[in-house]
Amino acid sequence: MLIEFCSEDNLKNVIQNCSSHQKDIEVMASNSPFLWFRAAPGKKEKLVAPTSKSLLAKDGNSPPNEDVLFEELLKCSTVSDQIQLLYDKTKLNDLGVRLRYMVARQLEVIFESLYANIAIRPFGSSVNGFGRMGCDLDLVLTNVVTKEMSDANKRLVFQEKRCEGGRSAWQRQLELAAELLELRAAGATRVQRILHARVPIVKYAHELADVECDLCYSNMSGVYMSELLWLFGSLDSRVRPLTFAVRRWAAAAGLTSAHPGRWITNFPLTLLVLFFLQQDTKAGRVLPTLKELVKMAGKDDIRVAEENVNCTFLRDMNKLPPDSYGQNRDSLETLLLQFFEFYAQFDFQDKAISINDGVPVRKPNALPLYIVNPLEQALNVSRNVSYEECQRLQAEVRNAAWQLEAGLEGQKSDDWGLLGLIERKASRGLKKLLRVGNSHRLVSVKDLFRDNEKESEDGIRSKLERLTQKNETEGVREMKKDLDNKMEGKGRNEPLKFKNRQVANEVMRIRRNKLL
Repeated sequence: MLIEFCSEDNLKNVIQNCSSHQKDIEVMASNSPFLWFRAAPGKKEKLVAPTSKSLLAKDGNSPPNEDVLFEELLKCSTVSDQIQLLYDKTKLNDLGVRLRYMVARQLEVIFESLYANIAIRPFGSSVNGFGRMGCDLDLVLTNVVTKEMSDANKRLVFQEKRCEGGRSAWQRQLELAAELLELRAAGATRVQRILHARVPIVKYAHELADVECDLCYSNMSGVYMSELLWLFGSLDSRVRPLTFAVRRWAAAAGLTSAHPGRWITNFPLTLLVLFFLQQDTKAGRVLPTLKELVKMAGKDDIRVAEENVNCTFLRDMNKLPPDSYGQNRDSLETLLLQFFEFYAQFDFQDKAISINDGVPVRKPNALPLYIVNPLEQALNVSRNVSYEECQRLQAEVRNAAWQLEAGLEGQKSDDWGLLGLIERKASRGLKKLLRVGNSHRLVSVKDLFRDNEKESEDGIRSKLERLTQKNETEGVREMKKDLDNKMEGKGRNEPLKFKNRQVANEVMRIRRNKLL
């Protein structure tokens, strides 16, 4: 249960009045925002729970049930309604965001005694507006020294430990953070140190909040990237629903994977959607380019991340000219179809994707797929994608464009519109059977394997046998009639006779197969 207080003083009062710790269990005493409710001592009176009132509970982590979601999508009247419903049902809700900020605050309390001006900032899908229910939590530990802290006019100066810069310093800080997580952070389990990656991280699971977490050190470029994606998503209400639909389609088609490897990931897919929405079509464009945001940035928008990465761009979207974006008012249905058609014809062999320019640019190398990192433009965010996966991406967007267009022109079926795109191929047949209206086609597995039991006349085995015998008898009768007619044409008036019915059926089956 997540409890929000009216003021911070009320929260401090509750924390101060919490009981200490159990004496019969050896623990390291620490204050934490995660509490548990202990039963009252002594004899307990029997309490009767009121039946008239029910607690309004809301889940902040679990994604919706797939069968229920697909049934609701099936009831939608248009593909645009399906895309919007998919976004509304699967996006990270307000409770999920608050839970993740609470986890970040827990680490801040633990690290405050070790660092000056400590901050644990969430970034990534949890805060950029493109997160779904159950997504991981990305955290960055920063302790930036401000101008006020380094004021030369102050005579008293802290005695501090000199720290080596560079990658080794990050690794040592994260090693310390991992030790603190294991010893002091309530709920933190399965702590893993991944210190030799391009961006060293510490992975752990928070079992009390039911969230998987990744902690890195001083990676402010990731924070500014999340800010940029949030701004793009807030410019137009169609950006996030369209991105959710594309991501879900890619997962169903097997283009993305939960494990790292040669597959494309959600971040490059998001950039593909943003780049498509920046195209200047006959109906206009939906989003401005990043260069336009950089050009209009002011002094308050200047940001420089580690390794002198320039992260300056306009933060106040109200300063954008109204005619610089938003002229295109096409529906989500039209935009999704145009997205597939656009990348079905895109020249991935010679061109790269860049939301900085908003137009295709020449690839600087021969990698199969090149998507420019918006803030670190020398990097390719899709360099892990193999040639085979790039080819499969183009094949899948062509198939999706054909399937969606054919579904829009035809009649509604069990997988009309978005349903045919977001169902995993391995489970499409089963999901169709389980939908309403197909229950008469379901077969009980128990009925198929009852060998020793007496079967009822209406059992599934009896029905199948009777149907098979009926088909065989009708086929034999028709073949026998045809053979009799042929014999009469040759001068034989007597019909063909067999020793018994079994021989007749076998002969007719062989001749029928030859004719077929």
